[in-house]
Amino acid sequence: VDSFAQAFVRDMRFDVSFLTGAGFSSDFGISNGTPETAAFQRLIADNSRKNIALFPNQKIGFKAFIKDVDVARFDVLITDWDAVDDELDKFRELGLQVIVVEKGK
Repeated sequence: VDSFAQAFVRDMRFDVSFLTGAGFSSDFGISNGTPETAAFQRLIADNSRKNIALFPNQKIGFKAFIKDVDVARFDVLITDWDAVDDELDKFRELGLQVIVVEKGK
């Protein structure tokens, strides 16, 4: 995620990106702990036609130190069966497709 990695992907275009981080909330988007990670993930999201957020239930609604990518940049959230429905409804209200993976699948 350093400046070399950012320079490498700056001129690339992606059909789909799968992004994760330290937290994902409906009002803050993806968040992480370092500015380098935030800058890299913003670049990937900006260069992708479709952005998919991958987060386990423990990270839904959590905000880490630095905002990476706004929730409006995402099309889909994939999470697990223990995610809180109230939190997932907030993402649905913002227009994200929410996919909940069932236990044992």
